[in-house]
Amino acid sequence: MAQWTERARGEIWLRRLGFFLGLLFLIALYGWALRGVEFDLSSIFKYGGKFFELLGRMYPPDFSALPQLVRPLLQTLQMATLGTFFGALMALPLVVFGSQLVVRSALIYWPVRMIMNILRTIPDLLYAVLFVAAMGFGPAAGVGALSFFACAIIAKLTSESADNINPKPIEAVEAVGAGKLQVIRYAVLPQLIPAFIDHVIYVFELNVRVSAVMGYVGAGGMGMQLTTAMEWRNYSQVLTIALLIFALVIVIDLVANRIRDAFVQGIVLPRPLRFLGLSVVATLIVWSFISLEVDFNRLVKGFDYFRNLVWAIVTDPATEYFELAVQRMIQSLQIALVGTTISFLLSVPLGFLAARRHVGMPVAFAVGMKQIPNIIRAFPELILAIFFIATFGPGPLPGVLAIAIHSIGMLGKFNAEIVEKIRKEPVEALQSSGASRLQVFRYAVLPQVLPEFLALFIYRFEINVRAASVLGIVGAGGIGSLINEAQSYRAWDIVGICLVVIIPTVMVIDFLSARIRKKLIEG
Repeated sequence: MAQWTERARGEIWLRRLGFFLGLLFLIALYGWALRGVEFDLSSIFKYGGKFFELLGRMYPPDFSALPQLVRPLLQTLQMATLGTFFGALMALPLVVFGSQLVVRSALIYWPVRMIMNILRTIPDLLYAVLFVAAMGFGPAAGVGALSFFACAIIAKLTSESADNINPKPIEAVEAVGAGKLQVIRYAVLPQLIPAFIDHVIYVFELNVRVSAVMGYVGAGGMGMQLTTAMEWRNYSQVLTIALLIFALVIVIDLVANRIRDAFVQGIVLPRPLRFLGLSVVATLIVWSFISLEVDFNRLVKGFDYFRNLVWAIVTDPATEYFELAVQRMIQSLQIALVGTTISFLLSVPLGFLAARRHVGMPVAFAVGMKQIPNIIRAFPELILAIFFIATFGPGPLPGVLAIAIHSIGMLGKFNAEIVEKIRKEPVEALQSSGASRLQVFRYAVLPQVLPEFLALFIYRFEINVRAASVLGIVGAGGIGSLINEAQSYRAWDIVGICLVVIIPTVMVIDFLSARIRKKLIEG
């Protein structure tokens, strides 16, 4: 008995020591990160008023500019449409040949997986920079960039679905002597298509946001109008453009979410409605082709030039800038860490307030609170960064604030969904035993939601590392600032060394993030 007691005391002491050492590590980590991003609360309070002063100068919006903004707004939608269409076509073979259930040869499977991972590590705005260099200014560059961005996301998401499909239909088709193409046609694609379409719709929704800001680097759409308005300090028009982008994103979100919900719930539409839906999609693609005046030959040549450009900058990077690129990449990691942490701390209470259960508030209040993250996440990080740079000046702090604000919208939405899904039995058991609301929260609610909150925080950090890598293109610090300097002088060898640093960094973070999230969720 004494031996058992001594062992228990030792375990308790070790747990306390581990907690203490972990706390010291976090204090040191955040001290290092806050210093690296020049985070200063006094400066935020001192100059934060300028942000609201800037918003005041934007009001009222200049709706007289609407006629000249309709075309760029439609151009943004068309770029997203064609980018998603081409990206889906590019992703499908990667998904099929990147599945071990379909391709059992390691010589094919692993190279395809490597291509998928590399494509996913390159930030969206960096694709735009490269395609503008390859194709020149205009929407064609935006379509090319969005195609690769869409391909990377669709391939990643659908490949995860491909790894979980039922192998029995594949074995049955192979048993009757079918060839590889027949196996894919009759056993793989029927299982993959629903998930594939679901992911295509999700990526189209993302592409609308991304295409709205790609014009900042010359890739067409509303981003070019926003850049011009900011340069001329036409703040009333800036607000008009921001409201139009917001309205477009909200409408696309609502429509896309309804369609995706129908797919998830397995709702089978009548044949006339399915035909109508396909006709609308086909019409949208053809309209985008015609309206954007996409020259297919130019597009093919642009893709070929893009491939040659990427090959040249990767095979001959400016190694003398390696140390500087690493330093800037470290700052991007610090920006992502601090911004994600701020958003996490603010989105946790928002998630509880926006949940319709377990908050003790009227449903109408929860529904109202739920609209806050929906509104916030409609504004891309780049637009927020531009506003904060106008307030605080260039540097990493605007990048931190842009990532923090945008991530509140994303984390708040998903946190609310996590709270709504918790099991009510532990809550009711403690309530029936006379526990206080604080005790119910501490012992019944928090243990259920905290692992998923932390997993979501880590996943968001993974996404924000990519965002922080390119925010410097508009002056918000990190390795993007080096990319911006290099591309303005067309020093593509410096962009190459930036890619050499970004790609492995993002891949390592993705790998560690996936392992930690799996551990948190599975316990």
